[in-house]
Amino acid sequence: MTEVPSSEFTFSVHSQSEVAFTPSSSRDTNRSGGPALTPQTPRLVPIFGNLGLNDSLAPMHSPPTWSSNAWLRPGSSHSNYAQQHNASPSPSPRPELVRTINGSQQHEKTSSISSSSTRATPRIPGAFPTSSTGQAAPPTESDRVQDDEESDSDHCSDVEEMTEAKSAGVREEPLPTAPIYSRRVQDGLKEVKCELAALADIMGLSELNQDHSSDLHVLYKRTKKMSMFEYPETRTVGFIGDSGVGKSSLINSLLDQESLSRSSREGTACTCVVTEFRHVDENHTGPFTIEADFMTSEEMKGLLGELLTIFRQFHVTRFFQELKSQEEQQKCRDQAGRAWGTFQSLFNKQPGLTMEHLSQDFEDAYLVLLSQLERWASASLALRPGGLDALEYSVVAGDIEECRDILDMLTASNAGNGNPAIWPFIKLIRVYLKSPILRNGLVLADLPGFSDLNFARVRATERYLSHSCDEVFVVMDISRACTNASVQDIMRRCRDDQPRRIICTKSEDISPEESSRGDTPYAHRVKEMNKEMQVLRKKLESTESKARKASPARRSELAVKAMELRGQEKVLKFNMSQFLINRRNSLISHELIQRHQDVEVFCVSNILYSEYRFSGKSDEEAYVDLAGIRELRRYCQLVPAAALMRSTSAFLNHEVPALLSSLRQWALSGVDPVTGGNAALLRRVLENAQNSFHRELISDQGLAQITRRSLIGLYDECITNIIRQYQSRWTAESIQISLEWAGWSHSTYSAFCSHYGDHTTGAVPNGRCWNDDLLQPSREQLTLKWENIQTSLHLQEGSLARYTDTIFDKWCLQFGAHIQLAPCALANLQQSMKFRQQCIGHHISNTLLKVIQCAENIKRDTIYGHASSYISGLMQPAYARINQEGGTGSEKRRKKIMNDHLTHSMLFANISRLAGREYIGALDACFDDLQTKVTEEVESMARDFNAVIADEGQLSEAEKAPAVANALESRFERTKDILERAQIIVRELNPDN
Repeated sequence: MTEVPSSEFTFSVHSQSEVAFTPSSSRDTNRSGGPALTPQTPRLVPIFGNLGLNDSLAPMHSPPTWSSNAWLRPGSSHSNYAQQHNASPSPSPRPELVRTINGSQQHEKTSSISSSSTRATPRIPGAFPTSSTGQAAPPTESDRVQDDEESDSDHCSDVEEMTEAKSAGVREEPLPTAPIYSRRVQDGLKEVKCELAALADIMGLSELNQDHSSDLHVLYKRTKKMSMFEYPETRTVGFIGDSGVGKSSLINSLLDQESLSRSSREGTACTCVVTEFRHVDENHTGPFTIEADFMTSEEMKGLLGELLTIFRQFHVTRFFQELKSQEEQQKCRDQAGRAWGTFQSLFNKQPGLTMEHLSQDFEDAYLVLLSQLERWASASLALRPGGLDALEYSVVAGDIEECRDILDMLTASNAGNGNPAIWPFIKLIRVYLKSPILRNGLVLADLPGFSDLNFARVRATERYLSHSCDEVFVVMDISRACTNASVQDIMRRCRDDQPRRIICTKSEDISPEESSRGDTPYAHRVKEMNKEMQVLRKKLESTESKARKASPARRSELAVKAMELRGQEKVLKFNMSQFLINRRNSLISHELIQRHQDVEVFCVSNILYSEYRFSGKSDEEAYVDLAGIRELRRYCQLVPAAALMRSTSAFLNHEVPALLSSLRQWALSGVDPVTGGNAALLRRVLENAQNSFHRELISDQGLAQITRRSLIGLYDECITNIIRQYQSRWTAESIQISLEWAGWSHSTYSAFCSHYGDHTTGAVPNGRCWNDDLLQPSREQLTLKWENIQTSLHLQEGSLARYTDTIFDKWCLQFGAHIQLAPCALANLQQSMKFRQQCIGHHISNTLLKVIQCAENIKRDTIYGHASSYISGLMQPAYARINQEGGTGSEKRRKKIMNDHLTHSMLFANISRLAGREYIGALDACFDDLQTKVTEEVESMARDFNAVIADEGQLSEAEKAPAVANALESRFERTKDILERAQIIVRELNPDN
C-alpha cells in the first residue's frame, strides 16, 4: 500500500539530511563573523508501518480488503487513524550523527530500537513489588543526556510493536467527519511540527546550547517540546451497565484487544471498581502501566460498617422480620449474599469468619463485630501492594499477558497464594496502554452497574459518572433493552447536560427459527431464506455424497461444484444474519429513542467482532462491520474532537507564532546598533515593562491571585452568609418534614432508611428521595445564589481579558514610542507581545470554563439529594444507625435517631462547609494551573526583553553564535509560510473557533 505520511517525525537529523554549513549570507553584516547553518528538513518517518517503525524494519502490507457490504469504506472520511496526530510517537533508528561546528567534528552515538539498544528498558516488577510505585529504575546521567538529544517518546519495545501491529486494521478505519480529523488539518499540523523540529535541530547543534543557563537552551527545549505537540485535553466516556451485559467485552472490542478488560463471568470482582483505560503518556511510558487508588482508613471503616449492616439485615431475625414484601426480602437476600462474598474475599484466612459469628445478636453486637472486622482489615493491608499505608499503587507490565495477570491480582476474589482480595478497598484503577482509539485523549471508563453495588460504591460511582464523564453509554443486553428498568435509574443520576447513549449488546443472538414465526411479511421473508438455506444444504450434501462415489475425473468436477455451493451457502448465511440483525437493531433503536429523550442507540456484537476481527480473512470483513463496533468506535472519536480542534487552533494561532517571535527576537539581538544614552534609556523601559508584567500578572497581587481571592469571597457572600442567615429556619422546616415521614407505616419508614433515604427506584408507591425533601426549604434561595456565582464566573472572563489587554496595550504603546532606538528588535517585540497576549487570553478562557463546570457540579450536589450529593453523605450516619435498630421498640428509636440527627447535626452549615471546600479546591487547582501558564508567558516575554539589547560591554547570545542566528533567520520565512497555510486551513474548517 502507499504509505500516508503520519504527523509524527523524528527529532534527529539523519545522515540522509546531514547538517551542512554554508558561507555567511550578505545579511550578516552586523555579526562578528562565522558560518551560517542551513540544515535540510529532517526526514519524516511514518509511524504506522504494519509491523515495525519504518520500511527498514518491516515489510509493508496491503490494507485489508473492504467488502461491498462494509459500512465504513475507504474515502468515506477525510482521514483515518493512521493519519491522525500521534499523541505518543514511536522512535526511529538513528545512525551515528556527525556534527560540524566551527570547523570541528563531534561524534554522537545515538540509540537504536533493536534488542541491543543501550537505552534503559522499563523494569517489569512482579505482582507485589517492594515499592508502592513500581516504576522503572531511574535513568543514569548518560541516559539523561541522551534523552535531551532524542525524542522524548523513545520508549517503545519490540513487545509494544508487536502489540501495535495487531491494530493495523483499526488504523485503516475512517474517522468521523470532524474538522480535526481532516487530512488537511493533520497534514498542516504535521508540517508545522516538522518545521519546529528543524529549528530545534539548528539550535541543538550550537555549543552555546550546552550552557543550560543560556536563553538559547531554554528556547531549544521549548521548541523541541512544541515540535512533539500533544493534545492537552482528555474526554471521558463512561460505560455503565449491570453484570453480564457484555460491558467489559465491549471495551475490549473498542480497544481492539482480545481480553484485556475482564468480564464478570470469569469470576472477578472488577465490576465493582471503576476502571479507566488511557493512552500512554510521558509519565507512563511502559507498554502497560496499571495504577490503583486505595481507600483511606475512614473510607474502609465506612465500607465495612455498611457491609456488616447489609449482612445483618437478612441474617438477624429481628431485622428480617421487618421486611414485609417478598420483593424487599429477595433484594435483602441478594445484597446480603454480595456482602458475605466480599467478607469471604477480604478475610479468607480468618477462621472466626462465619455467618453465625456475624449474625450474633447481643447488646452492642454491631459495634463489637465492626471493631473486629477493622482489626482483620488492618492485618490484611500489610499484604497488599505498597504495604499498609499506601494509598496508591503503580506497576509496569511488559506485555498484555502480564497486564492481565496484574489486573487479575487487583480484582480477583482472592489475590493468589491464599492472600486476601484487594479489590474491596480499591477506589479506581487506571490502565495506560497504546490503542488507536485512545491516542487523541479519549478515556474509556468501565463503571459498575448501580444494581450490583452497596451504598458506598453507588455514591462513588455516581460521583464519577456525573463529575468525570463527558458522555455516558448505558450498556444492556438487546433482548432486555425495552424492559430494562435500570436505564432510567442510570439516566436520572447523570447531569442534565450530559449526552447519554444506549448500547445494546449481543445483537448476534437471534434465532432464524424464532423469527420465522407468525404471519407477517417479515416472518414470510425469514421462512423463504430458511427454505433457500435448506435447499442449498441438500444440494451440497448430495454433491459431496456423489463426489465420494465418483471416478477421479468426475470427482474433481464435483469438488468444484461443492466449493461453489459452499460459497453460496456462506453468502446466504451472511445475508440472513444481516437481515435478521439489522431489522431487530432498527426496531429496538426506534423504540428506545421513543422511550428516552435525546439518546442515540448503538447495537453491537462483541462475539462477531472478536470472531472475525482477528481471523485474518479479508472475506469476513462484512461480519466485522455487521458487529457495529467500528461504527461505535467512530462515534467515540467525536467525543474529544471539538476539544482537540480548540487546542490545535490555539497551538497554531497563538503558541507557535509566539514561539517563532521569541526565536526571531533572539536572532535579532545585536542587529540594531544602540549605544550610549539610548541604550540606557531602552534598558530602563524594558526593565520597567518586565517588572510591570510580573507585578500585574503573576505576583501575589497579580491577575490570577486577585481573581482567585475575589471568587472565594463571592462564595462566602452568596452561600456561606445565606446559610448562616437561614439555617435555623431551614433546620426547623426539615424537622417538620421528617415528622411527616414519622406518620408513615413502620415497614415503609424502615424501607426508606434501608435505602438511605432514596426510594425512587424502590417498591414504595410514588417513590421519592427523602434527602431531596430535606432540601426543599432551602432549594429556591440556594439555587438563586448559585446562579449569581455562575453569572459572576461568566463575567470574569471578559473582565480578565480587558484587564490583560490594558496592560499589553500600555506597553506596546511605550515600545512604539521608543521604536526608533531599535527599530528591528522593538517592532518584532510588539508582534511577539500580541501573540503572548492571545496565549494568556486562551489560558484565561480555559480556566474559567473549567471553574464554571466545577461550580455547576457543586451546585447540583448542593441543592439536590442524589446519592453523591452533600446531604446524602451527611445523612448517611443517621440512616446507618437506624438500620442497626430492630425488634421491640425499634420504630420509636429510629424516629428519635432521625429527629436528633436533624436537630443537632448542623446539616446546612456542613453542606456549606463541604461545598465550600470543594469549590475552593477547584479554584486552587484551576488557578494554580493558570498561574503556571501565565508565568511561562511572562518569563518568555522577559527573555524577549533581554534579547532586545545586551548588557553594556557584553555580546548578545546571537552575536556569540552567529551561525545559529543566521540559520534561524534564513528559515523563518519558510516556517512562516507553512504556519500561515495551516492557520488558513483551520479557519476554513472551523470558522467559529
